[in-house]
Formats: sequence, structure tokens, C-alpha cells
Amino acid sequence: MFRYVLLLVSYGLCVMSVTQCILYLNYRTLGYSWSAVFNFLLHTAEFYLAIGSLIVLFSVVYGLGPSRSPSS
Repeated sequence: MFRYVLLLVSYGLCVMSVTQCILYLNYRTLGYSWSAVFNFLLHTAEFYLAIGSLIVLFSVVYGLGPSRSPSS
């Protein structure tokens, strides 16, 4: 049950943060250069949140966490 909740929370955070990062690309239409936009994007909290949530999603889906010990 914990892995399911962790999957849902990390998926929600991933969707919100990646959407926000995509919206930051609209700064390009305001006349900023690509290097300025990507430099800004790489230093936002949303970018780090997206990377962290993708790592958690990967570990939950592929079961990289500690395995459960068998019940005795």
C-alpha cells in the first residue's frame, strides 16, 4: 500500500513540475535567448522536483527499494 501511495504522490509531483517547466519555455516568446531560458530553468526548484520525482517513480516501478522480509 505504501508503494502505491508513493507512486501516486511522485506521479502527481512529476506532472505538476514538468508542466511548470514546460510553461517556463514561454519566456522564449518574450525575447529571451535559449541559453537564458535553459539557464533559468536549470536553477528552478521545479526542475529539481521533476528529477527527484522521476527517480522515485523509477525506483517504485522497478522495485529498487529493499525487499520485504518473509513472514515467519
